[in-house]
Amino acid sequence: MEKRMKNEQSALHDVNTTIRTIKRISTLIGLLTSPYVLIAIVIAAIGGLLLIVSFLPFLIFADPDNLRTEYSSGVGYYATQLDSDGTLYQWPVPSIATISSYFGERDIGEGTESHGGIDIADGAANTENQPIYAMAAGTVIVAGAASGFGQAIYIDHGEGLITKYGHLSTVMDVSVGDQVLKGQRIGFIGAGKVGRSTGPHLHFQVELDGRKVNPLIYVSPPVMGNVPIAFTYHPLNLDAMITFLKARNSALANEQILSMIDRAGRSQNIDPHLLLAITGQEQSFVPANHPHASEIIRNPWNVFGCWCSGKGATLQTEEAAAIAAKTIVKLSQGLPAGRDPVQWLVARDNPSGYYASDTGWWIGVSKFFKALLEAEE
Repeated sequence: MEKRMKNEQSALHDVNTTIRTIKRISTLIGLLTSPYVLIAIVIAAIGGLLLIVSFLPFLIFADPDNLRTEYSSGVGYYATQLDSDGTLYQWPVPSIATISSYFGERDIGEGTESHGGIDIADGAANTENQPIYAMAAGTVIVAGAASGFGQAIYIDHGEGLITKYGHLSTVMDVSVGDQVLKGQRIGFIGAGKVGRSTGPHLHFQVELDGRKVNPLIYVSPPVMGNVPIAFTYHPLNLDAMITFLKARNSALANEQILSMIDRAGRSQNIDPHLLLAITGQEQSFVPANHPHASEIIRNPWNVFGCWCSGKGATLQTEEAAAIAAKTIVKLSQGLPAGRDPVQWLVARDNPSGYYASDTGWWIGVSKFFKALLEAEE
């Protein structure tokens, strides 16, 4: 009898447990079907969808070069440090983008050694006597014989930052004590074996507070690509350009602005005359009496769509010029034989895209490009 009562109590407990579970499920179903809960779920779903839609174009169209900021040995090198004025540092050999030996441990055939800089070279024929340029403004503290380097130039940039340029020609543009500007030519890569070397190259070294650091934190090789010969870098004659632009009442008729455009062109092996020609087509060389001239001169190439809004309104002149130069390099790829290189920049059959929506854009740019070059003759 006692055993039977226990079995009945156990069965009753199981029934009660089942009933409570059913009630909880019913309550949960009731909550989920409540109009307020359904509204909250719908709002959350819409919010998530809007978030995806907002970031999808960025993820699809963003330039991977602008997304990566860290250095990894061998490939994928992106400068992370900017100069004190907020602009990029100058790559020391604009005509060569090849790094033949990286910073850090390297195999020299008889074991390994610590390499305190990077070597820049592209075969003897393309390396010997190539001009080199100062990474940043500073004071020349060595210009001549240097142990291991044969001939070298050292520049003190202040605040503990020093750059060293080794294996140079004896022909130099600077002497000890000279003040140099960023992007100023300082000398040439030596011919043959200069100092302790196996062949012509530039050893480029950066030191911070007496410690050797990876130069690729400060500089990045230019994107060379197959740029048409007509687009390759030729330095601006600043006096001639200022005269040309002043005759057009241009706000660009300024030595500092033109120097920034020249540096940006040199960094990508693009003729700065072409960059100026584009400002002529895009902004009529920025008339000095334009009410927004001071803003337009920071981005007269309308990179990122317009000088007036969005990211295009946040740029400085040298930064915008460098982006325009990189765009020209990208769009110049795959130029078909017989096609005008300027027209190819806006051609609708260009697989890399086009610079401007106006298909006649190239006619004006070509006219200005020719006029700018003739102004220096």
